[in-house]
Amino acid sequence: MEMFGNYDVVVVGAGITGTVAAIRAAREGARTLLVEGSGVLGGLVTGGRLTKPTGVVNGGVFQELIDRCARYGGADNQVRSTHWGSYTGSFDAEVMQRVIIEAIEEAQVEVLLRAQVVQAVMEGNRVRGLELRTKSGAKLVLARVFIDASGDGDVAALAGAEHMLGRESDGLTQPITSYFRVLNVDIPKLVEYSKAHRDDLTDLVLPEHEATRNEDYVMLLLVRGFTKRIEEAKRQGFRWIIPKNNITLKAGLIPGELNVNVTRFQGSGLDDRTLSRAEIEIRKQAYCAFDFLKQYVAGFENAIFLEVAPKLGVRETRRIRGRYVLSESDVLSQARFADAIGLCNSPVDIHEPGGTGASMRTVGSGYGIPFRCIVPQAIEGLYVAGRCISVDAVAFGSTRNVPACAMTGEAAAVAAAHCAKHDIETSQVPVAIVQERLREHGIELGISDEGADRGKQGGADAVTGQVAVTHS
Repeated sequence: MEMFGNYDVVVVGAGITGTVAAIRAAREGARTLLVEGSGVLGGLVTGGRLTKPTGVVNGGVFQELIDRCARYGGADNQVRSTHWGSYTGSFDAEVMQRVIIEAIEEAQVEVLLRAQVVQAVMEGNRVRGLELRTKSGAKLVLARVFIDASGDGDVAALAGAEHMLGRESDGLTQPITSYFRVLNVDIPKLVEYSKAHRDDLTDLVLPEHEATRNEDYVMLLLVRGFTKRIEEAKRQGFRWIIPKNNITLKAGLIPGELNVNVTRFQGSGLDDRTLSRAEIEIRKQAYCAFDFLKQYVAGFENAIFLEVAPKLGVRETRRIRGRYVLSESDVLSQARFADAIGLCNSPVDIHEPGGTGASMRTVGSGYGIPFRCIVPQAIEGLYVAGRCISVDAVAFGSTRNVPACAMTGEAAAVAAAHCAKHDIETSQVPVAIVQERLREHGIELGISDEGADRGKQGGADAVTGQVAVTHS
């Protein structure tokens, strides 16, 4: 096996979690490698066309990337509101990919694309290296600290970390999906239709200013609903093949462009046959939804189907069990923690496993994500970040969203760089040092406010220290 290199920090997965982590680690002075199995940087926010964060982006590298997009004319970086809470506006996927490349190159992150992690090289309970499969053969990469930003917890699983999967009752996970894009929509006509059928919508976000042209709605319009219209179409004989009862429409950068979220495929995102079948079935569903919109929703009469997002949207797979498991109660009670590394206001957004419905519950002003949730139990040399952090199945409905993923990626990077620099264990990093650096980067932590918070307070100077928990 050929030696590829020896690094301070290796980040696996170049979605927004890994991208943020790699940029931050390099800026902290760590020699950093970013490994990605596909050829796309940014993951779902670029290749998956997931261009509107569900929740407010909480400072740091990701906020910087959105602001850079805005300077190119490719983002709405203002805070907007809907019935469940506030969120940060939309961005264009290709503009986001452009600024990611710029930021990665400025930070001097080394990037290795189209490389699959196939084995963890262990020394006792410590991750020392990874075996990669590349086009040119097997490679070995070594590092002081690894960050698993794979989404699926692949590195942690290979290292032997304990994981959770699906909801407790039956193990089912949230369904797989993909966005598709439509052009040449008459959006003013769609808006008038939506206003006339407001009882059939759960969300309708419009520009604050007067809007009469497609250009006025760019990056701003959000429409969610049409459940009654779908049922009416089915009664009239329309063949609706999608196991979902609502549609979400989000305006893109091109006047008349809409990003559509409606497809749904049930099954495990860890199974090869399931993933292959999902790629085909989701396209069939996208064509079905497009036909429905053209026939039954005003404004789509002359619409053009542009594309199904090239990167499949796997919502849920492994959740790695960490030193703390963030719970449904923590999230809904707006918990604060002394070791929090980011305040998250993303709603609990659950697409029903095995069903057709979806639910979205507000988390108010938000909750803190404990640092302990990114530290796997009994494994050294590794942090997890993004989708695979330590949370229960309901809390996951919030933490799987982009703002939380970016925050945990940034925190993992700060901690990893500190460990590499000072040659300490990943479980022994002083949380206060990580928090201080995150504050300097404009991140609101979600810590307790002099004991007067509305949720739990817990934490310690180091992850392995004693943790006090109280209830107010």
